[in-house]
Amino acid sequence: MFCKLSLITILAAYVSSAVSEDIEFQLFAYGKLASSGLQLFYGDGQAYVGGTPSFVTESVNISLVMTEGDDKFVAKANTTAASTLDWSPEPTMYIDMTEGVANPIGFAKDNETLPSNATTVGFGLYGGWAFHKPDDADIEMKFLATPTNETGIYL
Repeated sequence: MFCKLSLITILAAYVSSAVSEDIEFQLFAYGKLASSGLQLFYGDGQAYVGGTPSFVTESVNISLVMTEGDDKFVAKANTTAASTLDWSPEPTMYIDMTEGVANPIGFAKDNETLPSNATTVGFGLYGGWAFHKPDDADIEMKFLATPTNETGIYL
């Protein structure tokens, strides 16, 4: 489930609506190369921190929504530019559960097929930290990021 090692990150959540049933928040990556926090973005169905690379065709500044009682993170566009994109239904975050895998975190819409061994469930928030907890494994709060070919942007 871990991405390639280069930047070990903790995904911290900035919760902006803790009063309603739906919890909306932004994720930021912190680690050795990201001490000030790098915001998570959507780019062509992949999760990027620090922005999106110039080579992606669909780049969206997002918040995530976790519906009360649900264990999924659903992306919500933070910009009107998303209205020009095919942003319905809103994509759900997934991770690859294959042990020792080096695949990135991604997003899939309801009508899209997930990669083999990927899951959209088991996510949650613990205070300001994002985690993943599969039914049959320990809670995981560390994620790894890989540098792209653009400075300060990680997959």
